[in-house]
Amino acid sequence: MGGFDVVFEDTVLFPEGGGQNTDKGTVNGHPVLQVIRDGPVAIHFMTESFEEGATVTQIVDWTRRFDNMQQHTGQHLISAILEKQYSNDTKSWWMAENGEKVGISYIELDKPLEPDTIVEVEDVCNQAIQKAVPVNVMTYQMGDPGLDKGKTRGLPADHTGTIRLINIEDIDDNLCCGTHVSNLSHLQTIKLLHAENQKGKTLLYFLVGSRVLNYLTTALEREKKMTQILRNGPEDHLDLVEKMQKSLKIYQKTTQNLLKELAAGEAKKLKVLQPKPAYFVCHKREGDADYINTFIAELDDNDILLVLSVGDEKATSGQLALAGNPELVGAVGKKLCVLLEGKGGGKGTRFNAKFSAMKKVAQIENIVKEHFEKIE
Repeated sequence: MGGFDVVFEDTVLFPEGGGQNTDKGTVNGHPVLQVIRDGPVAIHFMTESFEEGATVTQIVDWTRRFDNMQQHTGQHLISAILEKQYSNDTKSWWMAENGEKVGISYIELDKPLEPDTIVEVEDVCNQAIQKAVPVNVMTYQMGDPGLDKGKTRGLPADHTGTIRLINIEDIDDNLCCGTHVSNLSHLQTIKLLHAENQKGKTLLYFLVGSRVLNYLTTALEREKKMTQILRNGPEDHLDLVEKMQKSLKIYQKTTQNLLKELAAGEAKKLKVLQPKPAYFVCHKREGDADYINTFIAELDDNDILLVLSVGDEKATSGQLALAGNPELVGAVGKKLCVLLEGKGGGKGTRFNAKFSAMKKVAQIENIVKEHFEKIE
């Protein structure tokens, strides 16, 4: 998307940084799509440009700004409680965008979390919110002793000017450039969703303030739809789904056994045909790998070129298998891969492939027939 990088003498729009998303808003009614920082300069990406020296009016998207403030201050609070009371330090954090789906942010921690600890931390955070603890923003010059109490992962190499320290009274002091609420009561509530261990790190997922309410609204709408589908109350959803899963497993196992029996029966019929056919082509929409393997094992005759395909014609992919004379298997298998837009290969008497051109399965027999006609 084309646009302009615009720099103003001053700005009310926060450039992304410190883990916080960029502000958005308008300048003279024209939308600001993104703000980034280049040293001490805030660069506004817009679809409109302005004459140098023009006087403009900037308006911040306050709904987005306040949401960013809630998530950012909430992260400070959660991290402070985890560090002070559980000796679990924050390594980084990520603020999710909040759009059609509720944005779920996370904090990367240096130690795993137990479920009971998550409940305890959430409770402590919400107690601090209920106490309406003040949040203060203080500025210092580089080298000021007042900065010694503040935690930081290091200032940017290009930082100049004063340094901001965010103080949550009796809870936290943290060097930070982001936007924050002035009182923890503005956070409304914090919900810690779950922790996830992945590749040597622990991610704690969380929601703050309006995102908690939005998430609850989404969950309630989903619950209503589930109630309509399952035709029972929300308290019975889990039991009913578990019963359905058990029934589905039984159905799938029964279907699998029936398909194997069908494959074995079809193979036995083929074995006794006289005269013996040079090839046999079969597509089974409901079939699977077990159907293919059972058919090939039961037939066990390399004098017949067996060509089997499975998969719903309306699906995006299917399976193909050939068995028989090694030269025929390889040659015909490659031709069918071209036709069906598939990839595969094999050795000896077996060729296997996966393909995507499901609508062309009806042409498989023509390709096989043409190959044998050329041989004759």
